[in-house]
Amino acid sequence: MQKDNKTNEFPNQLWELVSTCPVKNQQQNVSIAFLLQIVNDIKKLQLTHEALQQAYAELERQVEERTQELIKTNEALQTEISQRQQAQAELMLYKQAVESSSDAIGIADAAGNHIYQNSAFSKLYECETVQDFMKFGSFSAVFTNSAVAKEIWQVTISGQSWIGEVEQQSASGRIMQTFLRSYSLKDSTGQNLGLVGAITDITERKLAEVQLQQKEQFLRTVYEGSEHLIFVVDVLEDSDFRFTGWNPATERATGISSIEVIGKTPEDVAGVVEGAAVRQRYINCLEAGVPMTYEECLTFQGEESWSLTTINPLKDTEGRVYRLVGTTFQITERVRAETQLKQQTKDLEQALEELQQTQMQLVQSEKMSGLGQLVAGVAHEINNPVNFIYGNLTHANDYIKDLVRFVELYQQLYPHPIAQLEELAQEIDLEFLIDDLPKLLNSMKVGAERIREIVLSLRNFSRMDEADMKEVNIHEGIDSTLMILEHRIKATPNHSAIQVIKEYSNLPLVECYAGQLNQVFMNILANAIDALEEAMGNDEWGVESGEMERWESVEGKVIKDCSQISQTPNATYLIPTITIHTELTSEKQVVIRIADNGLGIPKEVKQRLFDPFFSTKPIGKGTGMGLSISYQIISQKHGGSLECISQPGSGAEFVITIPLSPK
Repeated sequence: MQKDNKTNEFPNQLWELVSTCPVKNQQQNVSIAFLLQIVNDIKKLQLTHEALQQAYAELERQVEERTQELIKTNEALQTEISQRQQAQAELMLYKQAVESSSDAIGIADAAGNHIYQNSAFSKLYECETVQDFMKFGSFSAVFTNSAVAKEIWQVTISGQSWIGEVEQQSASGRIMQTFLRSYSLKDSTGQNLGLVGAITDITERKLAEVQLQQKEQFLRTVYEGSEHLIFVVDVLEDSDFRFTGWNPATERATGISSIEVIGKTPEDVAGVVEGAAVRQRYINCLEAGVPMTYEECLTFQGEESWSLTTINPLKDTEGRVYRLVGTTFQITERVRAETQLKQQTKDLEQALEELQQTQMQLVQSEKMSGLGQLVAGVAHEINNPVNFIYGNLTHANDYIKDLVRFVELYQQLYPHPIAQLEELAQEIDLEFLIDDLPKLLNSMKVGAERIREIVLSLRNFSRMDEADMKEVNIHEGIDSTLMILEHRIKATPNHSAIQVIKEYSNLPLVECYAGQLNQVFMNILANAIDALEEAMGNDEWGVESGEMERWESVEGKVIKDCSQISQTPNATYLIPTITIHTELTSEKQVVIRIADNGLGIPKEVKQRLFDPFFSTKPIGKGTGMGLSISYQIISQKHGGSLECISQPGSGAEFVITIPLSPK
């Protein structure tokens, strides 16, 4: 561009130069004219060149503008192509959606001609093609009510929509309930092109609705007509509980209407205390998520009411319990009947127990009374000849002493008797007879005294039929019992002798039923002897025949003298021993302890020791009434107590406690 500027400037400069030069001659003028002509040509060329440059610039501008227009046109064309492609894709998607729709979709033109249907439409109306549907009768043939068909066509063709439920039929005549949506199709100018219909088969849904209505009606009838209580409780988001209503039976039972209970909490309905218990049961059901059944007692209208309640939790799709439905059966009468029956059963059991005890007491009392009478009669019958013998023994002793003195005097006066007397004296061993006869009489006297003691014990023990309390010496009763059991205490071929240790305190006379108390002593002592006999037959107890003079203390000393028993504390005796201890407490209670060192009593046996007819002895040896009767005699007759202290391997101790005198 710089070169062009200089070229443009040269003719102008040349013209100025020629114009200013003076003309000297003609020849020179010709040259100047020629030069001027050249300058003019150059200037024309310059003008032409400038015009060409301007034209070229304009051409470039127009080309640039056209290029931009072409670019814009091309972009618009590409956009239109893209939009057309997108529209075609969307149209394809719409077509696929329409084809795959479960709803029947059909299209008709403005004249009512059926022009399109999807597969669901073909299946619903049982027409495979558009032509089949046209043959069936098209739009007007599917409606069972022609008036409804006309209304739908008029509404839709007028540019509005018709939506509702309508009864239709298929080509085979199958009646169906449908939900129809009919829309008008219009172009961009608003011109009506036809209509499109979407049809949903709701036959099964309508049938389900009818069934649901029937079920609802049935449940409503049950709900309102049931004599059982039914209630509904909503579970709020914060896990609080609110009643939403209950049936008329609940209204009658509670005195609260269903409307009044809506929105109330358990505490509002049942009170603070009972409501809290109800709430806790609801919480338990909510946490468990399963139905729960329980008995409860609530107070309504001032009366307690027992009921058997079942709560059923209802869950939403997320598994959350949103409602509790409860059914309640009134069991007040049943509970009362059960309570009454339990009381009657208890009374009958008590009466039966009392009857058994009374029967047992009567049998035992009758038996012991008969035994007492027998013992008293035997004692009386024995006592008479014994007294006769005992009384004559003194005289016989005196007579024999006189005869012995006479014989001794005769021997002194006649030292040499006749041969016959001498032979008789040697034959009868006169010297031995004179020496032994007083001893014989003394032995007979001791035996008679022993018989008298036994008779006295029998007479003392025979006071079982005495009905009144009397002041007696307890020790005499114990000794009398031991006298009667002497044959079991002494050594026999089967067992060794049983050691009896008496630790008697200085007791005053005790007011009691002496005969019955002797019976208690008899039962306990007899059981102690049984326990020791069983122990002596047990190798683990360590007692065998011939070893009864040995036992060891904890110090390891061997003791052979029975008199050392009381001086040897904590001794584990290997000799069968019964210890009888009596004392009077500061509370004026007489305590008699009878202990043995047998095998002891197991815990399970000890728990039933005083039960009637309970016995661990073989059949025929024990009746199971002894300790039971003893317990009743001590506790009921004397107002005392009878307890057993025992552990396996440590023997047994029976503790009798009775008041010194009844209150």
